[in-house]
Order: sequence, then C-alpha cells, then structure tokens
Amino acid sequence: MSSGDGQHEHGMSGPVFAVGGPTAYDDVVRFTAAVRALHPLPEMPHPDFLLFQTLHLTAELLWYNMHFDIVRAADDLGRRDYRSARRLVHRATELQRLTVTHLKQVRSGIPQTEFLQIRAGLPDGGSGLDSPGMRNLQKACRHLWRCFCAAMESDGVASESQLLEAGTAHPDLGAVALEMLELDDAMLGWQQEHQRMVWARLGGHPTLRAMPQAQGPVSLTGRSVDVLDRFVAHMRFPRLWQAVQHCHESMTGETRRGKE
Repeated sequence: MSSGDGQHEHGMSGPVFAVGGPTAYDDVVRFTAAVRALHPLPEMPHPDFLLFQTLHLTAELLWYNMHFDIVRAADDLGRRDYRSARRLVHRATELQRLTVTHLKQVRSGIPQTEFLQIRAGLPDGGSGLDSPGMRNLQKACRHLWRCFCAAMESDGVASESQLLEAGTAHPDLGAVALEMLELDDAMLGWQQEHQRMVWARLGGHPTLRAMPQAQGPVSLTGRSVDVLDRFVAHMRFPRLWQAVQHCHESMTGETRRGKE
C-alpha cells in the first residue's frame, strides 16, 4: 500500500497510495500507524471490504472519543460545572450522529450482493454486539446518569420534569438534561438505522414474519435477527424520556382546562 512501487491489487491500474516519509503532521495525526490497522490491499477478500472495514473502524474511534468526553462531562457534573458538561455531551452527540452517517454509507455504498459476499467471508461468531466502542459507551452513559442524579440531588431538584419546565430554576442543569436527551436520540438513531440496514440487506422485516416462509435470517452468531428488535428502542436515560412525556401531559391538561 505504502511502497508506491506500482503493484496493484484487484486488477486496478493507476498510482498506488504512497504514505511517504516521516513528517511532523504524521507525528501528530499518526496516520501511518492507524493505516496499518487496515487489511493489506492484496489480502482484501473483496474490493468493497476496505469501505466496510474503514467505516466500522471509524465508528469505533468515534465511540472511543465519545467515551472520553462523556466521562469528562460526568466529572464536570460532580464539580457543578454544568456549562462545560453540556458542551462535552453536545460534542459526544455530534460524534454519534457521524456514526449514523457512516452506517448509512455502509448501506448505500455497498450493494446487497457485495455485502453478502463480504459477510460470507467473516469469521463465525463475529458480532457487532462485541463492539468495544458500543460496550464501553453503555458503561459511560450509566456513569453519566449516576453523576447527573447526584447533581440533581445536590441542587435540590425533586424530579427530572422540573428541569424541562419553562422557567426552570435550574437552567444550566436543565440544559445538560436536554443535551443528554439529544445524545440518547442520536444513539437511538444509530440503532434504528442499523435495523433498517439489516432488513435491507438480510431481510427479516417484522411484516414478513407472519407470512408463510422459510426460517428468517440469522446473525453471525446463529441467532435470529429478530433479537435486534429489543435493542431498537433501548434508551440510556429513560427517566428523561418520561419527563418529556410528563411535561407534554401537563401542558396538554392545562390547555384543556383553559378551554373549559
């Protein structure tokens, strides 16, 4: 890949990607070290495998960064630096939205036939459930929630709904709560996009399950893809979503009473 010696893979012609010699830029970015994580081009099982691996690897790196920012935000909550906490959670939210875009690229950039060929060459038992980025992100979000609850208690906030009400007496902590909802929403977006990709590439859409058919598709671990259904709506901060519903019901009730 990096020699620039004119050797090409998969019948390609044209210039070979040349990494080049040491530079101050590479000392900072570490591209030379990172690119070695990719399968060598001559060993690629399929030309589209590079895109498949690059997008997955990029998502893992983004989740690594998100973990770091979320843990920092949790520390800021403990110091009652709510503006910094909100900034870091917001940054994690935007990084998560990038992973949704990357997942869409897997779906739109790799046709079904090529996707199935790549999948057939993956090792048995390989599963996205083993993603270190996603596993650690779940832990980081649980830690963030515990620190958020401690901040509420420290500030004398009786319920999450108080933070979402107009004119709340705790606007800075309320801003953190709203950003945590945005983060959870972005993670829900990834889960739902992943489910749509599974349906589009493997099948198993819920409307097909009642139809007479052969057994539906299974994951690389041998389990039915139906198991993904319970993850699609999984929330990290359910009490914040309940607070949203409570605020809606409260405002709707007030509107109805005003019309009577």
